[in-house]
Amino acid sequence: MTETRISEKRVSLFDALEQGWSRMVQMLFRPFDLQKWFVVGFAAWLAGLADGGRNGGVSYRPEDGGKEIADSARAGWEWLAAHAVMAGMIAAAVLALLALIVALLWVSSRGKLVFLDNVIHDRATIVEPWHRLRRQGNSLFAFRLVVMLLLFPVIAGLVGLCVWLALRPGGWAQLGDAATIAGVVGTVVLGFLFLVVLLYTFFFLEAFVVPLMYRFDLGVMAAWRRFLGLFSARPWPFLACGLFVFVLWILVMAVVVTTGLMTCCLGFILLALPYIGTVVLLPVLITFRAFTVAFLAQLEPQLTFDPPGEAQAVTG
Repeated sequence: MTETRISEKRVSLFDALEQGWSRMVQMLFRPFDLQKWFVVGFAAWLAGLADGGRNGGVSYRPEDGGKEIADSARAGWEWLAAHAVMAGMIAAAVLALLALIVALLWVSSRGKLVFLDNVIHDRATIVEPWHRLRRQGNSLFAFRLVVMLLLFPVIAGLVGLCVWLALRPGGWAQLGDAATIAGVVGTVVLGFLFLVVLLYTFFFLEAFVVPLMYRFDLGVMAAWRRFLGLFSARPWPFLACGLFVFVLWILVMAVVVTTGLMTCCLGFILLALPYIGTVVLLPVLITFRAFTVAFLAQLEPQLTFDPPGEAQAVTG
């Protein structure tokens, strides 16, 4: 497909969202099948195992000059030096945690393709696509692992910079200096741009690269090249799609919070339960998954859903 022909194609976010909604209704309510909900929900749960998390926060006052951080770091180091056995156990626990993260990344990479297979073909099956999509899943896992390893030193560097600012003489109190303020502002701007690029990269990977891997039996790098060919011809619709999904998720979260409050927090409890929360949100997850596939299909016509009546409703 030439760039000229791609640029002439009509692209509509709302048409794609309508198709995504119709796909969800067809899968979950025509007819309603509770067993299908739980099987497809399990695939969606596998797909999202390594995608989320919560971070706590601590309060910090600039006038402290980093003293509390320095004292805590020094006390922690002295404690580890005096408790070598405990330090070894902590190191082993850290390694076990890293191994668990890698395992979840591997499972979720395969799960994303299994969930996509269920949505594309309107069926509820785990075992068969799990084995059939092994090669693409391993390719996706390798890419995500490399990205994670590359991001680690970047994040560690940013954390180290913050710690250095906190521990140096005068600490954060010296941020009133004009040159320092300019440096901080520049760092914040660059960090924001880096975050935007990173979020779009992850969004493009799951929304468009994974469907291309699935449809054309490609490895992750070959699928990226195919996607970048489409993106270079029509960048703005893809960028708009990312913003559109961001706004939709804000609306979904608003509905979730409202529902949780109206049910005396029962809705929050259900969503907090592993797997069960995914099943509850399954209409949203299927709609969003089908929406990005339908959007991509406007530029890549070979990427289509099974027509109604031709899907295989297999459970396993």
